[in-house]
Amino acid sequence: MENFTKKLDSTDVRRRLSLPENCLKDFPRDHEASLKFKDEEGQVWTFRCRVSPGRSSKPALSGDWFSFVSKKGLRTGDVIVISSDKEKNVAAGEYFKIKIKKSASTHHQN
Repeated sequence: MENFTKKLDSTDVRRRLSLPENCLKDFPRDHEASLKFKDEEGQVWTFRCRVSPGRSSKPALSGDWFSFVSKKGLRTGDVIVISSDKEKNVAAGEYFKIKIKKSASTHHQN
């Protein structure tokens, strides 16, 4: 996965996080996998990733994503940054880093 930044919309916060098309190279369509993400506090989250069959190859994250959104208080307009982690923890396996940038707006729309 290449590093990317995404401003969250209402679907990202309420249903699933849609990732950019083809961001997971060689990830087969109509396939699910569990991917690990480490946040800024060092907590590891496991999100379910699925690429639907059909023309679109946009992966979507769900599963623990909803717990992550709730715990972090994410809202529409907040930004996440996902990057590959070059280091591997033998016990935890490979994981991605996820960072949050809260919206500067004091009033969030949901």
